[in-house]
Amino acid sequence: MKKLVCMALSAALLAGSVPAYAAEESLFTKTPHTFTARVGTTEFTKDGEAQPLDVPIYIKDGYTMLPLRTFMKAALGEKSQMAWDNETKAATVALGGNLIRFSIKENTIAKNGKDLPVWGKMEVKDGRVFVPLRNWSGILQSIGYLMEEGDITWDSTTRLATIRAVEQKLDTSNNLEKPTLSGKGAQASYTMALTTQYDEIEPLGDGYFLAQKYTGETNVGLGVSMGGRENVRYLLDSKGKVLQTYDTGTDNYMEDGGERTFLVGRNTENGFGNGAIDWEGKTVIPFIYNRVEPFSEGLAAVSDKNGTGFVNRNGEVVIPLQFEEAKPFSDGLAVVKKKDGTYAYIDKTGKIVIDAANYRHVESFSEGLAMVRSSDARWAGFIDQTGKEVIPCQYRWAGYFRNGATYASDAEGKNWLIDQTGKRLKRIADAEYLVYADDDRTKPNQQKNGMAMTEEIVNLPDGDHEHVRRYFDETGEISYETYRLKKGLSEGLAPYWDATAKKYGYVNESGTWVIAPAFDAAERFQDGYAVVANEITLADGTRDVEWGIIQNPNR
Repeated sequence: MKKLVCMALSAALLAGSVPAYAAEESLFTKTPHTFTARVGTTEFTKDGEAQPLDVPIYIKDGYTMLPLRTFMKAALGEKSQMAWDNETKAATVALGGNLIRFSIKENTIAKNGKDLPVWGKMEVKDGRVFVPLRNWSGILQSIGYLMEEGDITWDSTTRLATIRAVEQKLDTSNNLEKPTLSGKGAQASYTMALTTQYDEIEPLGDGYFLAQKYTGETNVGLGVSMGGRENVRYLLDSKGKVLQTYDTGTDNYMEDGGERTFLVGRNTENGFGNGAIDWEGKTVIPFIYNRVEPFSEGLAAVSDKNGTGFVNRNGEVVIPLQFEEAKPFSDGLAVVKKKDGTYAYIDKTGKIVIDAANYRHVESFSEGLAMVRSSDARWAGFIDQTGKEVIPCQYRWAGYFRNGATYASDAEGKNWLIDQTGKRLKRIADAEYLVYADDDRTKPNQQKNGMAMTEEIVNLPDGDHEHVRRYFDETGEISYETYRLKKGLSEGLAPYWDATAKKYGYVNESGTWVIAPAFDAAERFQDGYAVVANEITLADGTRDVEWGIIQNPNR
């Protein structure tokens, strides 16, 4: 059975709840519509186009009677659903998160349990629910349409009833430029041909890969998560040659530990413990720890019942396990949380070089600066490697620096791109939350994409709400399609979905196909290679997956 591998590009997730905002007028498009119904005929139109109607429109008690389903489909579209309850004699229309109930027995109309005004009397005739046309004024306004007095008219000469209403729809496109795809692309150059020999392949860097084969399971294809299963793992080179085999048996897990190591959870004679092995299978960190983090700058954080410290590639404790928590080394320093709950930065000897006790929270260094939060945790700023606060704690949120810039949200909720001096370079869209939109699988020491995303909950005119996301790079706001391309960009190419072929291929930054769409799943290029996969159906009807490795034609 195949383990789920998230190979398609995905958006970054937001943490925490997002408060509701009133919708900006600019977020909505307004489209006027005209509906006409001619009494005594089956003539019903929307914007001059005839709508399906097989029973005549009629007048009862002075009201024009129109079938509910007919108007619903014309005004609300196919996305609306209607259900009839014969026992209660009520019809319910579902539209998004709204329910509109038409009770024939009680002659009431209610949206989400709140009664709307009713004109005339509804009835069931010829197997259809008929509603006086006058009622559509209140119904349409309750779901966000704009209407004014006099928008429903009656011409006694032509026997024509007319409704005018303005439809409001949320528009998140912002008319931003989208990538223009061109060319056809060449066939991929395989360094390892597609094969069903493995159930998963992941890159380790430098042209090496970790392949997994699950045992005793039925092949079912991509998109099925197996969780923890007994398996055999293989170290492969870029041509698919097996360099090392790891029979993990009852090991709890085995994953990339950085710097040519694997983190492993193993059952030993002394019980279960976490440790690490090198690519040759030699133990580099003994299996005695409660937790082991990946290597970074030659050291790995480890934890036991006494605390957290650091070990080297020989498994030697070089920084005693004396801290409550620790983050990987970055720019020569590591964040530690001391037993008293305060923070500090240590060097590779364990010496405290920056006492950060005055800050409630701190992050690792990036490009010589680290984000810190004030003692009350409300405000974020930046310190340098001497501990000097070079950008005051004045922002509600701030990210890491990339190419000399980062994103930050000020006290008024205005979002900015700022440089390393704190200078505000560019104003970007305002929202309660602003987060980096990097690939969540990007490792700490790998290149980041430097894009940001905002999200807010916009109140829609119909009383429902919708999450609105906007995307940015260092130049300003970009379309979602541009974001999707740039998010996957690595070594000049990005995996991209072709809607026509229904396959992934690879495009360059300008949107030109370089590798033709031919894959059901495709990874970013790393060190000249990328993992691709296709789902196939076997002769017995079961599904399987072929995995392969392709080469970047630019390298």
